[in-house]
Amino acid sequence: MNKLIYIVTFFISNSIFSQVEIDWLKLRDVYYKSEYREGVYGYVQTPYFGKEVEALNNKEVKITGFMLTLSPDEGIFVLSQNPYADCFFCGYGGPESAIELRLKEGYDDFLMDELVTVTGILRLNREDVSNGVYVMDNVIAIKE
Repeated sequence: MNKLIYIVTFFISNSIFSQVEIDWLKLRDVYYKSEYREGVYGYVQTPYFGKEVEALNNKEVKITGFMLTLSPDEGIFVLSQNPYADCFFCGYGGPESAIELRLKEGYDDFLMDELVTVTGILRLNREDVSNGVYVMDNVIAIKE
């Protein structure tokens, strides 16, 4: 019986402590260099992440922000530090103030600018210029 309690406790505590709570200030630790890419036949802004941000790559993280429902029928959602009218698409902030979301099924019923907390696997995107600098996979979003 004691072994069972130990195993259950281990897995519960492991899943709780493996998740890292982050904030938007931490995600600002990134700079960009203009680099030529053969695949797009031109120069792109390649992100270079600070050590603390680099350590978050492929880790489960939790962050709160505003849900931008850009194209819900196509599954295109973005978590932003700011509401839609002030997001980086409109000139306020940089690409590091938004996270492209890949929501799990059943977590895609949101209104524009709804405040949510999301949990998922954070990926640092250096290569694909058609996606965001930050991408989260397997996202569960909870309305605040």
